[in-house]
This record gives sequence, C-alpha cells and structure tokens, in this order.
Amino acid sequence: MTQPDLSRLPDLLQRTADLLRLSGASDFKAIAYEKASAVVASEGEHLREHASETSLKSLPNIGSSIAKELFAYLETGRLPALEELEARIPAALIEWLEISGLGPKGAAKIHQALEITTLTELRAAIEDGRVADLPGFGKKSAEKILEAIKWRAQHADRCRYDEALALAETTRDHLKKTEGLRELEIAGSLRRCRETVGDLDFLSVCDNPEALHERFRNLPEVTEVLAAGATKSSVRAGKGRQMDLRTVESSAFAAALLYFTGSKEHNVFLRGRAREKNLTLNEYGLYPLKEGEADRSNPLPCATEAELYAALDLPYTPPELREGLYESLIRNRQVPDLVTGDDLKGVLHAHSTWSDGQDTIEAMARACIKQGYRYLGITDHSRSAAYAGGLSIERVQAQWDEIDALNQTFKDESVEFILYKGIESDILADGKLDYPDEILAGFDFVIASLHSQLDQEASAMQKRVETALQHPAVTLLGHPTARLLLKREGAKLQMEPVIRLAAERGVGIELNCTPQRMELDWRWGALAAEVGLKTAICPDAHSVDELQQTLRYGIPLARKAAFSSERILNCQKVPF
Repeated sequence: MTQPDLSRLPDLLQRTADLLRLSGASDFKAIAYEKASAVVASEGEHLREHASETSLKSLPNIGSSIAKELFAYLETGRLPALEELEARIPAALIEWLEISGLGPKGAAKIHQALEITTLTELRAAIEDGRVADLPGFGKKSAEKILEAIKWRAQHADRCRYDEALALAETTRDHLKKTEGLRELEIAGSLRRCRETVGDLDFLSVCDNPEALHERFRNLPEVTEVLAAGATKSSVRAGKGRQMDLRTVESSAFAAALLYFTGSKEHNVFLRGRAREKNLTLNEYGLYPLKEGEADRSNPLPCATEAELYAALDLPYTPPELREGLYESLIRNRQVPDLVTGDDLKGVLHAHSTWSDGQDTIEAMARACIKQGYRYLGITDHSRSAAYAGGLSIERVQAQWDEIDALNQTFKDESVEFILYKGIESDILADGKLDYPDEILAGFDFVIASLHSQLDQEASAMQKRVETALQHPAVTLLGHPTARLLLKREGAKLQMEPVIRLAAERGVGIELNCTPQRMELDWRWGALAAEVGLKTAICPDAHSVDELQQTLRYGIPLARKAAFSSERILNCQKVPF
C-alpha cells in the first residue's frame, strides 16, 4: 500500500478545524486541530516514526482524540473526524468557506441565526439587509461579503494553477500505465502556466486508444462521464473540473499539441504566418497551399513543435509566452531567454518560528542547503502584524544575533551558505514603513508589503505604495496588490506607474509564487522588460515544505512574465 501523503495533512487538519467552527462546535476543539496542524507541519516526514497512538500523544499539543485521528491517517490516509463532518454538514454550506472575509465563525452565525444554507440564500439575505442586522456584522461587512460572493461567481469555472497541476499530474500518472501509450502531454492553459485554469486538456498517441480512454473515464477522481469515444473523451473530476483527452495519429501530434496548447491569439498569429509562407496550419499538420487549399497529400514533416516554428521561419516559443503579447518579438526573432530552475541561487522571502512560520531559521536554512541553494533571506513579519507574531525592535535584535551565530556555525562546518537578515515590513496606511530608519538600515534587505486596509480609496492607496517605494531601505515590493486568486481582487492600484517608479528607484517587485497570489501579474511582463524592472522569485515560505514553491510555481510564473535570470535577484551569486 502507498504511504499517505503527509504534505496534505496540515491542510486537512485545518479544514477539520474550519468545519468544526462551521458546525457550531466549541472553539476549543477547533483550536486543538489548528495546533495539531502546526505540529504536523513541523514534524514533516518524521511523523511516520510514531507507530502508535501513544507515541503520537508524546508530541506537543496532541491529545488522545487527535492522536487517534493522526494514527488513522498514517494507517489509511483518511481522517475519520473530517469525513464525519463533511458527511454531516450540507455541502452547500461548506461552500461558504470559499467566500473571502466570511470565515467559519461568521458563516456559522449567519446559518444558525437566519436558518439559510445556500449561497443564493446568503446573497438574498445580504441584499435585503438581514445579515447587516445581525450582531457583529453591519452594513459594511455585509457589503464586503456580497462583493466576495460576486467575485467568486465570476470565476466559478476556474481553479488555481497548483490545484489544476495536482489533478493533471495524478491523471497523467494513471494514464501512463496504459500499454501501447507512446505520447502523452498536458496541453491547454495549464501548459501555458496560467495562474488560474478552466478545463484540463490531455493529448496522446496510443496503439491501444480504446484501453487508454476507458482508463481515463474510470479514474478514481472522475465523478461524471460527459463524452466517451476512442479518440476523445470528456469527464468531470474533483470539484466539477472538466478534463478532455484526445488521441491523434503520431504524424499529427506536434501540430495538435501546438493547437491545443493555444492560446487562441497565438494560434491566429501562427496561422497568419503560415499564409505568408504560402502554407496552411491546423491541428493536423502544416501543408503547402495549392490553389488556395491545403495540399494534404504533401504535409511538411514536422515531428516537434520546434520544427513547426522553424518551418514558419520563427524561433521556438515556450508555451508560457503564447498569450498574444509577444508576437512582435517572435516575428523579429527576439524571444527572451527565459529563466530556468538551474539559474536559482537562493531564496529571499521566508518566515520562521520567530513570527508565523512553522520551522526554525536553522531548519529552513538546512533545507535550502540540501536543495543546493547558496543563501536564504529570512523575512519575518514586522511589528504591526501582531496577528502574525510581528517582531518588536527587541526581538529583531535577538533574531539578528541568532542569524549571526548560525552564519558562524555554517562557516565552522565549511558550508558555503549565508543567511541574510531581512524583514517583511508592513506598508502603513500613510506609506511609511514599520520601524525607525536606524532599525531598517540594519537589515540586509527589506520587502515592503500590503497586509491591511486593502479597501483604501484608490488615490490614497496609490500614494501609499508610491511613498513606500521611495524609502531608501526598500529592496522589493512584496505581492503588490495582495490579491487572493479566485477570492479577492486585491488593492486598487495602478500598476504601470508603480512599475515605472520601482524601476527608476532601483526597487524590485517580487514574483510571489504562493499559489494563492502569483503576482506580480505576468501581464505586466512586457512593461517590466521595457523599463528594466528587477524582481526576485519568492516562495513566501512559512515552512520547509513551502520552500519548494520557488521552483514549482515560481519558475513558471517568472517565465510567463518573460524574465531572464539577469533581472532576478536570487539568480545572482550575491543578490544585493
């Protein structure tokens, strides 16, 4: 039996806490699961060393009932308490947890007071004033919840990149077991590394297509079969995600992969280019034009996408750039030399147990060493972020002492690795940073970020961010709009003047590769290149496991924004 995935367990425990609150259970029980989530995240793979409930109870903040749940997960990959809650609480009510700004406690209060369950009922109760009249809410809170409901409805057919990638990779791994499979690729917007994804597309070549499509339609994740065939099948999986599998002849695979990867705008560009060359391009291949029609008896032999681009006298264009933004560069053979994972030298945005991180500075550093990085910039939260254990000036000084001691330890061990003293400083409402200048000057680098008052009026928000950018201590602007994908839009901020000012001041704007954020938005990549904006690929890691986001989500984001390694701080041997 395959061992259960422990990386999922902290999130499952947190979900149990949320559902307990939603069910109206005592907050004491929910807090116990939240504490267990932090313990499990800290333990990581070491949790497997506990072979009994008694052993699990030896861990801090783990009582008998949760030890029983953890042991069940280690044995079966399931949490009985979570499954019981999911079976007991109406699915429509659980959907409320996806509404930004509501939270399980607020959802439970509305549900119990108004005896409503669906999102439609919740929206109606907000619009007729019943939610605003409840204790602890008010008109402004109700309006924010309504905005979040509308935002979610607008994007209901999409999911985040990381969620789509996980489902696609699981599906691909299952399909690869099919005998006779010769080619299998993920296509569509996921291959282009869009930050949110609709349908999932798979393209294959197989000597036994009937078996492949039958396996596809019978995947464990499939909840509904929409279409069944030997060359195309469509299913729904997971949370209603549609997946399509197409099988083509080997000779058509390259053209089909190009076509089904998209985007629509890029395909239009390529078809136009083909016409200029007296050719025609479609999902079956590239053909000469003969009397205005495709000469299908004489296809150009193109076994790869690169050969198709070459036949059109164009440079190969990575899927991340096929969005209708860079066609003039492609036509002029000026495709940027995009960053790769091998270019990364270190990590510059990570939190430790000094604030709201789950692992110590030393644990985070040694994980970076193990991954081959040269340095780690610790950026715990500043003092205004009390909710996240923000550092007082006294604690800043104490953390610096620990970093100095660890750097000496690495030197004594002959390990070529450096810890940099950083901070993620809140940008206050007036644009000032969170510490006196003499403290800010003691950091090796400063990330200035928005975390509060995100609904500030647009002109005030613009002035706030631009004021922060002009502070001499600022190295990077963190997650510039503080958006949460598919949950909230983010701060009202005009990005063009922000990008221009940052480049002028020599301040970078980070590529925050937390799957919920994925910003700087890649659509600003062309302007960023034009003005020479620098960046850093930042995991915003709160644990050892999250350091892997730098490569897994950060590299695709940086490539999509057309960054080469020269403009990325943590692709340099010395970043500052």
